[in-house]
Amino acid sequence: MRIEANGIVIRAFERKDAENLYRIVRQNDILRFMPDWSEGKDSPQSYFNYIDWHQAKKDSIDIYENKRYVIALNDTDEMIGMVGMGLEDTLNEVEIAYFMSEEYQRKGYTVEAVNKLVEWCFKVSKIKYLILTIDCANVASCKLAEKCGFELFERRTPIGHKQPNMESDSYFYYRKYR
Repeated sequence: MRIEANGIVIRAFERKDAENLYRIVRQNDILRFMPDWSEGKDSPQSYFNYIDWHQAKKDSIDIYENKRYVIALNDTDEMIGMVGMGLEDTLNEVEIAYFMSEEYQRKGYTVEAVNKLVEWCFKVSKIKYLILTIDCANVASCKLAEKCGFELFERRTPIGHKQPNMESDSYFYYRKYR
């Protein structure tokens, strides 16, 4: 998949992205809210198997398959963030995921990427809605979700388990309908 947008391109991961991926996932907010991206990865090369797996799936249009894509600058093709989708295991619903490098936050790139990916998901599938689950402590991500037209459905507090990668005991559950 390759989607060109305003100032950015959404494309498949390539091995050249390993350096930026390694650097970005070690930034404060990503470590705080998505620590699994850096766990067990001690060098940029430790992402090669992950990138190769995504390369093998780059032409798939199965939105239930957990796929992640690079958000890159149009003019340089430099990776600045990630956007993706796939089945959220505990909820059995298709969830959108994203992160953006600190240097490129608050420039509209993430909103553009999420909106383009949502549009693509609705185009290639018959799914009625997509979801976001956001840690209650992640205020910036909640604001982004609302800018992208996701509606806050409810605040959830799991009983007997904790949502993966959540700092808080509760999370906000958002939906966006076609």
